Amino acid sequence: MKTIDSSEVNAAIDSLADAIAAAHPKADNLVLAGIANGGIPLCSLLEAALAKRLGTSIPKAVIDISFHRDDIGHHPITKEVQATHMATDPEDSTIILVDDVLFSGRTVRAAIAEVLTIGRPYAVELAVLVDRGNRRLPFAANYVGLTEQTTPDQKVAVHLDANDPTKSQVEILNA
Repeated sequence: MKTIDSSEVNAAIDSLADAIAAAHPKADNLVLAGIANGGIPLCSLLEAALAKRLGTSIPKAVIDISFHRDDIGHHPITKEVQATHMATDPEDSTIILVDDVLFSGRTVRAAIAEVLTIGRPYAVELAVLVDRGNRRLPFAANYVGLTEQTTPDQKVAVHLDANDPTKSQVEILNA
């Protein structure tokens, strides 16, 4: 098991916010879209960090991929479904999908499918806290906080605490 402590996790979130602010200095038509469930806390933390850097709040959205998963027959939906909610019309917006971990790419594919059911954005980008490798689909994040090479049988558990950032951590667990 490997643990990445709160100082490294919080520095990675700051790095993500810096990179997004540099790419979108005016925040025009920008939407942060947290992929349920892991991307929602990261999305909130990123929005707060970006608001400080850009001097304006960024609209947030929730993207639920439950009905776009390609393994739904093998793994039925067991969690309470978090409905997709867009803060603004996605047309002509740059949507930054936000997730805690990028693994095979299947979640990203499902999130893009969900976004496209709502509208046609100008652009879609991806921000992840941890890129753990082992891609099965050809997706790469535009913004990456941490890169950790893992094996497919390991699990990456992200714990973000917006109220007490000293409790945030990432654990890489062996199977």
